[in-house]
Amino acid sequence: MGQNSSAPFSRALTSVETITSVGIALTAMEYLARPQQLGDKGLLSWDVERTRMRAASRRRADVLDVLAKPPGIYVVFALRLLAALVLLNPASPARARTIAVGYISATTYALHYRIRYGTDGTDHMTLLTYAALFVARVMPGDARVQQACTWFIAGQTSLSYLAAGLAKAAGPSWRTGLAMPGIFRTKVYGDRRVHAMLKDRRLLSTVAGWAVVVGEVVLPLVLVAPRRSGWALLGMGASFHVGNAMFMGLNRFVWAFVGTYPAVVACARSMSLDDPRDLVRGVTGTVRRARGR
Repeated sequence: MGQNSSAPFSRALTSVETITSVGIALTAMEYLARPQQLGDKGLLSWDVERTRMRAASRRRADVLDVLAKPPGIYVVFALRLLAALVLLNPASPARARTIAVGYISATTYALHYRIRYGTDGTDHMTLLTYAALFVARVMPGDARVQQACTWFIAGQTSLSYLAAGLAKAAGPSWRTGLAMPGIFRTKVYGDRRVHAMLKDRRLLSTVAGWAVVVGEVVLPLVLVAPRRSGWALLGMGASFHVGNAMFMGLNRFVWAFVGTYPAVVACARSMSLDDPRDLVRGVTGTVRRARGR
């Protein structure tokens, strides 16, 4: 596999870095804008958080205070902001981008233990995405690695949507129209306008619930759909996340998931069924080669 064959995948990975780094920067700025949350008396106090883990609650774990408590934790987020800015700059040298990706990957994993409250699917997606990006950055000259990392990110994105859709379908509240009014009634993820619109309209809330379920389940088909249908599916997914950001405050999901779409597009181009005959030819050729061995 030559250098040219890996170019589309390398470009896709760079695009993933750039888009997802916007979310990294915004999150870092949010924490830095509210430093009291991470203080000793804040909602995310390390003195409280460390009690969740037996190893961290012991006295010998006090060494972690250097980075887990202020001002160390502020430095961690300030450097995450700097790393995100490096990735947002198209003129950043490859070595700087590699260091930035590695730092974001490592600190995303470490912050999972430092901040438990408020973590969600965005954090898990970011960790997996940046772990794959780091591997690709460490071995930039290996075309197979570039392709494998791209497929890993695209596969993880597709699996996330499919798993979320199937999990919702298994819940009776989503099938009967009770889920969405209940979600929009909450203080954390709620919106009074949407709740007022859905609470007394069971048919509307049922249709809306099933639309979310079906949308998440079918979105992975983007990998094999014809090009126009694939773009429509991605547009549907992006609209879903933008809607969640507007009405539920889940703005980080937009960057963490939509940011992986360049990897999905790169992989879909090699799987597209714009001409079904191409699939038949591919299968036939594979069978012939297997028989000839």
